[in-house]
Amino acid sequence: MKHLISLFCFLILTFALSAQVLNPDSLNAEQTFYLKTLQKLEAEAARGVQNADLFYDIGVCHYQLGNTGKAVLYFLRALNLNSAHKQAKQNLLYIRNLHPELSPEPTRPFLVQLFLNIYDFFSLNRLTITLLILAILLTLSLHWLMHTPSEKEHGLPILAVVITAILFIAFGSMLLVKNHRYRNDSRAVIIANVAPIYHTPESNNVLQTIPEGSVIVVTKTQGNRVQVILPDGTQGWVDSNSIERVVPINNTKD
Repeated sequence: MKHLISLFCFLILTFALSAQVLNPDSLNAEQTFYLKTLQKLEAEAARGVQNADLFYDIGVCHYQLGNTGKAVLYFLRALNLNSAHKQAKQNLLYIRNLHPELSPEPTRPFLVQLFLNIYDFFSLNRLTITLLILAILLTLSLHWLMHTPSEKEHGLPILAVVITAILFIAFGSMLLVKNHRYRNDSRAVIIANVAPIYHTPESNNVLQTIPEGSVIVVTKTQGNRVQVILPDGTQGWVDSNSIERVVPINNTKD
């Protein structure tokens, strides 16, 4: 009886292996799915659709297809549109944990990290709504102050006006800063497998190489090369076709 069971298991395993050999295309079914999905999503993006979820989905497809640089690029584009996009932030952190050579997050004091988390939570849309609410509260506070009888204490309405005015100015400044960064993000991502870094725009002497998926900051362009600041603070020049900007130069956001 034991021999029959062993023989049955062996036959099942043999048929399973032979099915994989006879149908090699089944091994690429998942990649084919992501490739077709990517083509549809990129067609939407090519039509000018600006959506954080769309960029996030494109990044997921690229990562599943092995394009780490493109995945990092589109996760950053999703966060540029919506800094509170939780999935894009988590996937970006996941990639950086798998590849510690890619622009690691600097260690920051607790209060600084707390402020940055609050800054990221208030996306452009949330900031706009918050600013509108504060404007209404400020108007009501001013109305309360102006219509308070002179014989009554004005301390409470004055305090309400001061607090709402400070919050309005603070959130308004944050909105201006975030909107400027949204339009003028100078970051770029290495999309080549390995990008050589040169000392000057004309030099062919390689200072170092930087891997795919690294996030750099572009400072200026000269010919077919761009000057960049590397994650470790080093400055150099890289071929422009080795990188892709988070915010394309020809992408006007009016």
